[in-house]
Amino acid sequence: MASANVKKFCATCLKHGDVFTCRGCRKSYCAKHIDEHREKLSKEVANLADELEFVRNSLNQENEAQSLLSMVNKWEQESIAKICLAAETVRTDIQRCIDRNNLEVKIPFERISNELRSCQENDDYTEIDLKRWTQHLEEYRDKIEKLPNIDINNDDDTGKIHLVKIRDMNDELKSYSIIHSTPNLDKSAFSIPEPNLLVREKFDDVFGSVALLDDGLVATYAGPWLGDSSICGINVYSTGTHHIRFRIVEKFYDSPFFGIITASQKNAKGVLGTVSTNGWWNFDFPIINGEKDNRVGKDKIIRLQDDLTLTLDCERKQIFLKHHRTKRLLHIPVDMRACPFPWRILVVLHRRGDTVRIIGGTLSLTRENLSSRLSENRPI
Repeated sequence: MASANVKKFCATCLKHGDVFTCRGCRKSYCAKHIDEHREKLSKEVANLADELEFVRNSLNQENEAQSLLSMVNKWEQESIAKICLAAETVRTDIQRCIDRNNLEVKIPFERISNELRSCQENDDYTEIDLKRWTQHLEEYRDKIEKLPNIDINNDDDTGKIHLVKIRDMNDELKSYSIIHSTPNLDKSAFSIPEPNLLVREKFDDVFGSVALLDDGLVATYAGPWLGDSSICGINVYSTGTHHIRFRIVEKFYDSPFFGIITASQKNAKGVLGTVSTNGWWNFDFPIINGEKDNRVGKDKIIRLQDDLTLTLDCERKQIFLKHHRTKRLLHIPVDMRACPFPWRILVVLHRRGDTVRIIGGTLSLTRENLSSRLSENRPI
């Protein structure tokens, strides 16, 4: 009973009287200061909640991780595209050396050998023939000794795939790279001498308001202020590798579309939405099987007087687009079920005055092309 008469004092003002005991800190407060105590406690709890939210946001890096994954995916695709195109270029160069050696040495040598064996079997030869065959033999021995060696130089650092690196502040630097070096694309992939045996590409099939100038090498949009007008080339492609180079002569806003359609697809309104259409808007934004990327129009990489090269790799069923100023290269594998051979190039213009010129292109010879030309035009 004695404890009931003990007086309690306010922990803030030290006055006694009617006081209230806090269940948390067990201290007593008068009516005036109990509210201040609760308010102070409320602020501390609110500050702690803010700090927890800050830490939670710091731990939640999903969006940043997705962005990094997208960058890695883009690096992977660009690297694959560079390797594929560089490998195709090297294969073409090697085949060109083989074909040239056959044309200059092997085929003439086989002709002389066949002639000698035939005369020998028929016992139809003289000292004059023997002397002539001996002279030919010495000539071809010299040619064989002087044939160029075919070698692959993979020591060019400028052609290597750049490293992708992840830096962990609590761990060592981790690196991921493609260890095989590739030939310099800028020097080889788009510098193949233009053969004389195939027709040069030019614009031909037009839908919409397009004017063709300079014998079909220039296409300019001549319709209303805004609209889509499409142009196809005169050639169709189903074998070999083909490079067509374009120049942006005039461009108001969006860049033209560069790509392909199957040759059986009629050039008509809405051709970009057809299932056989594959290519690029504004360089970075692909259309694959007629489906557009949602980012179209947000980035403007292509400028006036820029050059781009569209490469059709029919042997491996893929297309590439190279932007020469930035030296960037894009790649699309073609679904042959949606876009079967033969292919045609497709260019689409958007605004009045937009103009594109074909300034050059190489059409790489296939073995069948070379063999047929040798048999038809170069008898031995």
